[in-house]
Amino acid sequence: MTTRPFDLRAARAMRDCLDAYHAALIFSPASAPVFDKVGLDRWGAYFAGRSAPLGAASEGLVEAIFYHFEPAMVARWMAAVRAAAAPDKLLALRLEATDAALRDVLGEEVLASADMAEAAELATEAAQACRPAGRPLGAANAALPLPDAPHLALWQSITTFREWRGDGHNTALLASGLDAVEVLVNAVATGHESRASIQPRRGWTDAEWEAAEQRLHDRGLLTEDGELTLRGREIREEIEDLTDRLGLAPWQALGWDRTRRLHELVRPWSATVMERYLRRGGPEAFPAE
Repeated sequence: MTTRPFDLRAARAMRDCLDAYHAALIFSPASAPVFDKVGLDRWGAYFAGRSAPLGAASEGLVEAIFYHFEPAMVARWMAAVRAAAAPDKLLALRLEATDAALRDVLGEEVLASADMAEAAELATEAAQACRPAGRPLGAANAALPLPDAPHLALWQSITTFREWRGDGHNTALLASGLDAVEVLVNAVATGHESRASIQPRRGWTDAEWEAAEQRLHDRGLLTEDGELTLRGREIREEIEDLTDRLGLAPWQALGWDRTRRLHELVRPWSATVMERYLRRGGPEAFPAE
């Protein structure tokens, strides 16, 4: 058995592998009719699916946890979510939609396989190491009952990882000193995002975006041409490294060999989701020994 210590690449590789499995809920057309039953479109389903574990959460709480969404956008969608159904109903719809999405993209044979059962068992064990302190959305997901079906148990555990890691990412963002819009401007300047895509998806106006660019320029973090300065690049690296360090606990608890096995099992399923719905390459490989 391998006893090597974990490095930050392992946390990032597991994120890149597992997140796409979670994303089937959002991007599969098969999930849309489930939320249509309560009058929610894809954006409504996004806010409902992510916020429902929090119970009757206020706009302010969701705004704080979602970090870089524009407040009025959060308020608008949370009003639609509250009008659609109670949190318990939304949680049931979330699982129903996930089931439909995974059946559509992976098929019955994969869902009923021994590999799926093994992956669910490994992920469930690792999720138990996602401690709740300082992780509101991760803790809310970890507290939910685990579904009996292995493909849904795997999805629930992966969702716990995703939101628990996201809580840690928020901690890293706070430590960076960047506000909600500045974080997005910084990400675009690194090439990780495009402004045309991310700005409308987070609800910020051109004036708000350009004001954030000016603030970053005034602090020596962005050049006149919109490129990151050396310090601007360092801040992005610090954010990503701290996020990875704060995301290692479940993989340390599971151990190197079984973490690698979970990556090996889920990677082809995530790649299928990405190829079918996200139209880009599969998750990066687990770090070599």
